[in-house]
Parts: sequence; C-alpha cells; structure tokens
Amino acid sequence: MKVLITTWRLDNKGGIVNYVKLLINNINNNLQISHFAHGSKLKYHKPHIVLIIWIYQFVKFCIILDKKKPDLIHLNPSLIKISVIRDFIFLNISKSMGFPVLIFFRGWRWSFFEKIKNKTLWKYVFLTNLSKTDKILVLSKDYKEALIDIGVDKDKIEISSTMVESELYATENKNFDKPYNILFCGHMVKYKGIYELLDAIPIITDYEKDLNFIFMGSGPELKNLKKKIEGKEINEYVTFTGHKTGEEKYDIYKKAHLFVLPSYTEGFPNVALEAMAAGLPIIATPVGALKYAIEDGKNGWKLESVPPRPDELAEKIIELIEDPDLMKEMSENNLLEAKSKYDVKAVTDDIIKIYREICFDNN
Repeated sequence: MKVLITTWRLDNKGGIVNYVKLLINNINNNLQISHFAHGSKLKYHKPHIVLIIWIYQFVKFCIILDKKKPDLIHLNPSLIKISVIRDFIFLNISKSMGFPVLIFFRGWRWSFFEKIKNKTLWKYVFLTNLSKTDKILVLSKDYKEALIDIGVDKDKIEISSTMVESELYATENKNFDKPYNILFCGHMVKYKGIYELLDAIPIITDYEKDLNFIFMGSGPELKNLKKKIEGKEINEYVTFTGHKTGEEKYDIYKKAHLFVLPSYTEGFPNVALEAMAAGLPIIATPVGALKYAIEDGKNGWKLESVPPRPDELAEKIIELIEDPDLMKEMSENNLLEAKSKYDVKAVTDDIIKIYREICFDNN
C-alpha cells in the first residue's frame, strides 16, 4: 500500500510536520509513505506571485500522482481559509484522477468555522468538497460534533490524535522536590497565553519563591516577553531558552515538574503529549482535545477562563506545588496515559488501520 502525505517542508517547525516525520519513521515495512511538500510564506508575496506559486504546486502535484500512483492521498489542512482552499484543490485533483482521499484537520479556528456555518456560499463549498472525501479525521469530539451539526456525514468522521515518542521523554522515579521547574513550551505568540502566564508569576512568587519558570520556544513575541520583565523582580524567576530540539529539549522536559499551556485555542498540541510522556502534571485551558485529555485531579487541572485569568493560573499552580504527593500521582498517571494512548506505536497502528479500511473500500 502506497500513501502520499501533503504538508509543509519537513525541515519546518510545527505539529503537523512533526506528526508526519513520526509517521514516516515508525511505519511498518508493508506500507510506503511518500511526502509532497507544499507551501510558501504566501503572505509575504504579491498576489500574482502567489498565483504562480499555487499553479506550480498543483501542476507538480498532478505529475507526482501520475508518477507514483498512490493508493491513498492524506491531506493535512488547518481550518483556516488559505489552507482549506489549497487542500480542497488537492482533493479535487486527486478525486478527478481516481485516488481516494483522507483529510485530517490538524488545526481548528472556531472563528473561521463560524463563517463556514453562517455564510451560505462558504457552507456550500465546504460541504460539497467534504462529501468527496473518503474519510475525515479530527482531533477532538467537539470538532466532530461541529462538522456533523452543519451536515457532514457522521460516518465519514473519526477522532484521531497526535503522537509522541514517549521513551525519549520518560523519567523513572521522578522526584518532586524544590526548586520547582514550571515549563511552558510552544510558539511565542499571544494566543498561547504567554502574557497571562507572565502576569501570574508575581502572584505565585509571593507564595513560593523556590521555583523557576522556563519558557521554551521561539516566535514573534519572544523579544517583547524579554523586554516586559527587564528590571522587574520576576526576572530572576524566568528563563527563556529559545527553540530547542533533540537531547536539549528532552532534558528540559525531564528536569521540569509542572507543565502550563494557557492557550486561547488549540487542536491537540504535541507539547501536551510531550509533557505527559515526561510525567508532568498539566495545567491548561479546556480548548481542543485538551478538554478531554486532561482530567481534573487525575493528570492535571483545566482552567475555567479562556483567555486565562492570571489569578486563576496562579491559583492552580500554587494548588499543585503545595501538594507534591498529588503531583507525583498525576505524573504517574500521565506516564501511563502517554505510553498506552499516545505513543507513536499506538497511534501509528490506528492510522494504518484507517488507511487499510479506505483502500479496501475502494477496491
């Protein structure tokens, strides 16, 4: 069985690219996966250049399909305008050439979904194209219900997951002694709740000073975040590591005690699974699949406020750091959860089953 997957170039950052890399590296020998790299930073180009880039990509895609003749096309759009339009064109090219198509919605923007739901033309385009797919995957029960609500065939939709190489992050006999390392990892943009987390730090350090806040990642707000704490008392409690990969990244996770992800919106972020695999209790907003992956009191705490309130963030963090036994219990639960449900082997096996079902139904 031959599968062609589309994403950004594999040397890019991001959850979708990481997912495809893991899938390619962990697939079994009976299945061949090839990759079609699409995309350019289109917003930086003039409209006529964008058009040329897109035409080139679609012509190249046709040539690849004709040459490789895959058994299945696996598209990975985010629910944003330009991504949906591009992948719907890929969908129509694939179906016109007789290939089955799986669409996996990786990112999800509720604001764009509301436009699809309430604008007649958008809804028609969306439903018409999704009716041509052979299978639709989403990252959360909420997303599945939203698609069914606007008329997508419920039998086509399944809930899937991101995945993690759990053995790279796991730490046996993790201790929860002070000083506590509280970790945020992700793209440094406002909607990740990074400023609210910074604003929570003075409240927390008034209660407990034997701790460190680690911000791992890069992005457009990193310079502003550093500037925000210059000369302030919280500066001594905050470390910005920049983007880290490989052993450096694993080591930061292993030395952390608590993971905080106060995002305004998410699908099912890789960093949450990495935190689980490292045995970290998680405090996060109840957005996307996090709403279901985190069980209050079992493997972390869900915040009530979205966007998060700094005082609520502080309250939940303090509640955990004053109870090391609970942190230890949550840690063990997350280690088990990551290994049994989200490890690359478990998720890859599920994806292969879906691939085989689609190919079987089309033969």
